[in-house]
Order: sequence, then structure tokens, then C-alpha cells
Amino acid sequence: MRAHYNNLNFKLDILQNKQQDKNRTHHNTHGQHFYPRTVNLTKIKFTTEEMKLLNNGLQYSIEQPPRKYWTNLIMETEQAIKLMDAKVQNPFRILAAKKLRQIFTSDSHQNVTHKRQAYTMKT
Repeated sequence: MRAHYNNLNFKLDILQNKQQDKNRTHHNTHGQHFYPRTVNLTKIKFTTEEMKLLNNGLQYSIEQPPRKYWTNLIMETEQAIKLMDAKVQNPFRILAAKKLRQIFTSDSHQNVTHKRQAYTMKT
């Protein structure tokens, strides 16, 4: 039985070595060449900060402060709670109120990066 496992381990070692050799030979030593994500075709000159923000891509979203979506968040939370069974609505309201209070108090500690990006976007 031991000889069988030694044989399997030997085969596994050979396969792993072959796989590592393949990865080494196909690896590009000069690094990957990527095209720039943003190309400025206008006469407008963008600052480096604006170009960094544009290079984040179309899927990148800047975080909005909670005061902008606060009433909508409260209304949607209450509407979702009303869809629940009547027996569990009050405990979920208490949990939602705690979480909403936590979100509202954390507003003062908003990330400076997001504020800067929002300012850059507006300019």
C-alpha cells in the first residue's frame, strides 16, 4: 500500500513540475501592455487628478453622503418592513432604527477621498 502512495506522490510531483515549467515559459518578462482607459480627444486639458478619476472607468461610483439619500432610505426601509409578518415588524423596526442612526452619525466621518473625487467631478 505504501508503494502505491509513493508512486502517486511521484506522479503528482512530476505533474506539478510540468505545470510550473509551463507557467514560467509563457510568462511575459517585459510586463503586460495595457492601453490607456481614457483618451482625451478634445482640446480641454485635464489635470492629473481628473485623469485619475476618469481612468477608474465607467463602472466606478463615487460614494454620496447619506444626507442626499436619507429620506429615500428611511421610506424604503419602512416599506420593506411593512411587507413582513405583523409579529416581526416591531423588532425589525428597532434594528433598522439602530442601523439608520449609525449611518447618520457616521456621516461626519465621510472619507476625504470621496469628497475630493466629488469636488473633482464637479469641476
